[in-house]
Amino acid sequence: MSAFSAAYTGELSKLIKRKKYIVFIIIGLVICLLWALIGSALSGLIGRHGGFFISLAPTPMGALPFFLQVLIPLLIFMSITDLITTEGAEHTMKAILCRPVERWKLYSGKLLAVMTYVSIYLACVFIISTVLNQLLGRPLNLSEIFTAFISYMLTLPTLAVLATFAALVALVGRSATLTMLSLVALYLMMSILPIIFPIFGELLFTSYIGWYRLWIGARPAAPRLIHMLIIVIGYGTVFFIAGSLLFERKEY
Repeated sequence: MSAFSAAYTGELSKLIKRKKYIVFIIIGLVICLLWALIGSALSGLIGRHGGFFISLAPTPMGALPFFLQVLIPLLIFMSITDLITTEGAEHTMKAILCRPVERWKLYSGKLLAVMTYVSIYLACVFIISTVLNQLLGRPLNLSEIFTAFISYMLTLPTLAVLATFAALVALVGRSATLTMLSLVALYLMMSILPIIFPIFGELLFTSYIGWYRLWIGARPAAPRLIHMLIIVIGYGTVFFIAGSLLFERKEY
């Protein structure tokens, strides 16, 4: 356990020490702030000239879809690429593998480090969007804040599946640029396919990234929820096992 903890801590420190990941958190907070200021100004303008008030302030639930569907997947792809493909291409992985840590523990540490960063990013977005909404929009009561918090938590399992998928692709990639482009292209394709062919809506794991809406809204019947859980867990298990086996046998 200590070996895994050391591997996880080392991988997380790599992300935190890289300025670009701190910058991306700042960018996310700036997006929330600009959204709040512009929304507040537009709402006041509409209210004065139209006789009614529309709040465009970024409530936690209002901000979540944009970050969940766009920015956070890109951050996952980038961090996975840096920790796997880039280290392999720059031959720094050899030095890491010399440590007395089993490969599957190192691989798990990389994935957990990425998900920890994603959790921190989501926490920052949740906190700043909640504070801005309380200041500039309609104040939320404790029940609404709690619902928003649970929604943010519910996104983590599906984002973890996306991370295991990205890691599997990154293990095959030979260059960081090509890996990143491949991940973005695959993600876009899997996001568009259900629109063109609705049958893929229930088959692709990317369709469940926004599944928090089902859990906090009008929940479907128990068999439907179990079906979704099986799909998400199944994809995550397959991606993780395949990635672990590939990482175990990969020559660096």
